Amino acid sequence: EALNRFRSLLVEHNLVRKRDTDCDLLRFLRARSFDVAKAKAMYEAMLDWRMQVGADTIRETFDFPERNLVKDLYPHFHHKTDKLGRPLYIEKLGQLQVDELMKITTMDRMMMEHIQEWEILIEWKFPACSRKAGKTISQSLAILDLKGVTMKHMSKQVRHFIQNISKVDQDYYPEFLGKMFIVNAPMAFKAIWTVIKPWLDKRTQKKIEVHGSNFAPKLLELVDKQNLPEFLGGSCRCPQGCEYSDAGPWNE
Repeated sequence: EALNRFRSLLVEHNLVRKRDTDCDLLRFLRARSFDVAKAKAMYEAMLDWRMQVGADTIRETFDFPERNLVKDLYPHFHHKTDKLGRPLYIEKLGQLQVDELMKITTMDRMMMEHIQEWEILIEWKFPACSRKAGKTISQSLAILDLKGVTMKHMSKQVRHFIQNISKVDQDYYPEFLGKMFIVNAPMAFKAIWTVIKPWLDKRTQKKIEVHGSNFAPKLLELVDKQNLPEFLGGSCRCPQGCEYSDAGPWNE
């Protein structure tokens, strides 16, 4: 019933997009606890933001030639799927080298790349995962590897970037996160987590599990060993490195 009211409201205000399925509209309703007025406000803000950043055409218009160099200094990538058919998104935050990164790109360009990756995920990767799974796949399993992370990784610049990314993800791409594992969390992570946690809404916080170094058994409950990179306790060794392979149903 809330979904019908929400769709009618969007149609009435000429806001609904052709590409939006019931599944898409439900994401906004869930993010706002099925309050139709709040979901409409969120949806409208998303449309305005997409217009401002050019999200509809960013796949074709934004060129990021430094992509592989950036991945050397900040490894973040999609890689295969979990047992439910959801794409894995992996970040190795402990290998982040901000000073070197800023010599080859900017935080603004990194944000544009982040938005472009979202659009590729929605337009290309989710549909490929759905075809392979034989059901609709519209969420990911994220794994944030903190091996090697110290407080120096949480400089003001990095905190600002994470805060901005969290806002984009929650406000404009709501409810795409199925589950997140934070692994190899050092003892000092409690202090870092205290900084980050308030930026996340309550629904997102509930989807996050934090583990120390003994995380592999938990991950392997959700991901087949051959789909998980070796450094996360799996057996996958992509010839060119899992970070660069872009392996998954979208490339099969």
